[in-house]
Amino acid sequence: MELLDIRLTRIQRRNRAAFVRRSDLAGGPGLVPGQKVVLRDEAGEFFAGTVVDVEDEDRCLVHLGVRLPEEYAMLRLGRGRPEGEGRELQDVLDLLGEAREALVDSMPGQRRSI
Repeated sequence: MELLDIRLTRIQRRNRAAFVRRSDLAGGPGLVPGQKVVLRDEAGEFFAGTVVDVEDEDRCLVHLGVRLPEEYAMLRLGRGRPEGEGRELQDVLDLLGEAREALVDSMPGQRRSI
């Protein structure tokens, strides 16, 4: 799993999506649609993320998922040791993020909050 350092604007936070330039990524990893990533914003906050679309050679669209505590972000990146229920907790966090998206998408006229 990749860690992507990004700068988020208010609009990107509200829309829960951001464009990421591959040239801004360390090592320029080849991202593909559907790939799960961890995002870190300029304030050091971590978020679950999913690559939605690869626009061109240098830019891709990433969905901004749920906020993650640092320890869980490190677990997702394989940099921490899962203690007992670590993997199960990650699965629950993923399910909660997917449920939130499904709920927001099913409410016409509702704006996504930060």
